[in-house]
Amino acid sequence: MGDVTAEAVEAPQAYTATTTTANMPISAPMVDVEYIKTIPGILKIVELFLGFIAWVCIASSGYCCGENFVMFVEVTAWLATILLLVVHLLTLHNKAPLSALPWPFIEFCYHAGVTLMYFIAACVVAATTGNRSTVWAAWYNSTYSAASAFAFFTTIAYGIDAYLSFACWREEPPINRHMTPDPPAQPAAV
Repeated sequence: MGDVTAEAVEAPQAYTATTTTANMPISAPMVDVEYIKTIPGILKIVELFLGFIAWVCIASSGYCCGENFVMFVEVTAWLATILLLVVHLLTLHNKAPLSALPWPFIEFCYHAGVTLMYFIAACVVAATTGNRSTVWAAWYNSTYSAASAFAFFTTIAYGIDAYLSFACWREEPPINRHMTPDPPAQPAAV
């Protein structure tokens, strides 16, 4: 009973090490400031800036009817883009349970949908420009013209982001797109 083997001594140490790592707290999200320097990060900042200006132009001139849809699109896209930017800045897309999602595909669908909705909203704003017949008509028309221009610029920014998201999604290896790769072809036996 006095003989202790090396295996018996190492087993509790290995168990202690695994117990310690298993009970460690989940790592906090890290701030990735370098994301803002990438093209998708710059595009999100541009989308926020242009969308905010279009939003302010519509909100400052009083709106009704079709402009309600425009405000809905602009505010919803603006808030969702802020959320997406925060997810990337805090690297939450790499943390469980969000890491299991196909992020390039999700971003492509989001940007493509927002591009379409922003294009419709920009067309609505452009169509309502010049429809005011009040004393303040010149001010309304100039504000709506600016809102229309910024809405089209924002549409272009989201369109570029949709294209880049599509390219990123298509370049991603199939295993990361939650698809099983095809097995390699085996040569025929003679």
